[in-house]
Amino acid sequence: HQEKIVSMIELSCGLIATGSYDCKIKIWDLENNLCIKTINENGYIFCLLEMEKNMLLCGTNNNSIQLYNIISTSNDMIFSFRGHDLWVNCLVKCDSQFFASGSNDAEIRIWDYNNKSLYKVIKGHDDCILSMILLKNGKLCSGSADLTIKMWDWRNGECVNTLTGHEKWVKCLCQLNDDYIISGADDMIIKIWKENECIKEFAGHNHSVRTLCKISDDEFASGSFDGTIKIWDVKGKNTCVNTLQPSNKSPIWDVTISQEGDFIAYTASEGIGAFILK
Repeated sequence: HQEKIVSMIELSCGLIATGSYDCKIKIWDLENNLCIKTINENGYIFCLLEMEKNMLLCGTNNNSIQLYNIISTSNDMIFSFRGHDLWVNCLVKCDSQFFASGSNDAEIRIWDYNNKSLYKVIKGHDDCILSMILLKNGKLCSGSADLTIKMWDWRNGECVNTLTGHEKWVKCLCQLNDDYIISGADDMIIKIWKENECIKEFAGHNHSVRTLCKISDDEFASGSFDGTIKIWDVKGKNTCVNTLQPSNKSPIWDVTISQEGDFIAYTASEGIGAFILK
């Protein structure tokens, strides 16, 4: 990549997909340290989603969501989902047929993937949608520049809960277990929520918290623009138990865990490729 990587997912086939401000999606074989495919887009790649094996969706600053086949010999786009008025920041799979997109236009749109059509427009946030996850109970959870976190019944568009407490934009969300939802924000604080209440706060980063990743029911990792990845214990020590810092000290945009369950963090940093930290 020639510009910073801002999105990254592990695919069901074991490969890694990365999206960048260089308007490219790259598919990586990490075992052999090879880029096996490059897809050229017309805009910045902000988010990626695999709806089915080998089929990859990307959200861009062209306000659209493009669908590609990653094993096709052609890089041609299969379909473009259009309707948002501004950048598409996040994508989430709701079930095998539907997925959700969140945008700078403050709307969440639910799309029928099978029929390639719009299913529902959800409104309720007052500013950009910056992060989304699907909860274990089937509800959609979204974080926004309006400083709130909302839970939605995505089928009927009803907001079933709103969490408030962050002082700046909510950049990332993660469900740790059946009871806890974690949020990270530009206020440098990580919050643990149980039902409607913030029950714990973690402070330690000195810049925006950009990404969260579950390690176990009691541990999670956070990546920050301060250039560090921190490992947190929410049950035992209830504190930061380790800090990892790539040598270039660039902002951390994304962290995930391998399918094998080993603690491997794929971190995407400005001006670099991706690190693998064990």
